[in-house]
Amino acid sequence: MSSVRYPNFDVLRLVAAASVVFSHAFLIATGSEDTEPLHQTGSSAGVYGVFIFFILSGFLVTESAKHSAGLSDYFRKRFLRIAPAFVVSTLLVTYVLCPPFAIDSTAKFILDPKVLSTAMQAIFLHSDGLYFADVAFYPPSSEEDYLPGLANGVLWTIRLEVAGYVLIALLMASSLVKGRRQIFAVIIALGIVGLSIMYGKAISAQWISQLLFVLPSFCCGIVMNWLVQFHKLRGWIAALFALALVPAVHFQILPETFCYLTAYPLIWLGAANIKPLAWFSSGSDISYGVYLYGWPVTQVIRAMVGDGLSGYEMAALALPGTALIAYLSWQLVEQPALRLKKTVPNVTPTIESKVGSLS
Repeated sequence: MSSVRYPNFDVLRLVAAASVVFSHAFLIATGSEDTEPLHQTGSSAGVYGVFIFFILSGFLVTESAKHSAGLSDYFRKRFLRIAPAFVVSTLLVTYVLCPPFAIDSTAKFILDPKVLSTAMQAIFLHSDGLYFADVAFYPPSSEEDYLPGLANGVLWTIRLEVAGYVLIALLMASSLVKGRRQIFAVIIALGIVGLSIMYGKAISAQWISQLLFVLPSFCCGIVMNWLVQFHKLRGWIAALFALALVPAVHFQILPETFCYLTAYPLIWLGAANIKPLAWFSSGSDISYGVYLYGWPVTQVIRAMVGDGLSGYEMAALALPGTALIAYLSWQLVEQPALRLKKTVPNVTPTIESKVGSLS
């Protein structure tokens, strides 16, 4: 495993993040994702992007656990990857982006203790979004329209990512992430997948339902991490899995089967020697920043341009600005934080440098 290189994970995550921004552009521009091109498959490009994130995260975080000196080292690395950019983006959106759109006044909004409380609830994962009732990026279409006050609508996945980290930590504490005992981690992952299939739609608690929605993707990554130790990934097998998406769409069994059909092709693509993909592996991983800032940037564009844009037009405007801010986030926040990671002996640099978040 240590000799295998995965040069294309950056671009795979970037595509996943861009798909989330693309999908939300339709929602913010039109108030609905009905016109989004993948909507007819049973879900949106953004949801499929989230699934891709979690597949890659399950694979890479398992690998990170194998090369961690212990639980404290593992959690410190995970914290440094996910927390700094998340905290900075939440505070910037709250106190820089939102105040000009406050319904009352900018100063009143900044000094309101409820605003700080809302931001802290998001940072400490007590809420799944950053919503302010006294902020309106644009006029609501009805009394039930919550979108104008939703400063960031993608944060619901962050605490689910952290739950995945905890799952890997439990496996790590039980010595199940490497060696022959990793097969038991695979069995546990498959059991979680079974529980998600059986009970995912029956549970009323929102955060548990959301967790069971994404855990199969994360578990597919865990299984793939085990598989590549003794199986050389084949392009023709990856192609067969990818082609199976066609009948899956025809028989309307997406998005439920998406992670099972794409896990193998994704990890194969991650390791494939494809020069156009390798061009993106320049050392600047902006995927997390694209994910964090895509929604706020799109909201501001909607506020500045007004209604009337199509989802495609909104996406074309939002993606370049989001990429620029994401690059600044990588240079000023994420990369400096990652430099604080302690060097662990026998760690494969290619793997460790690719372990990310929503990652």
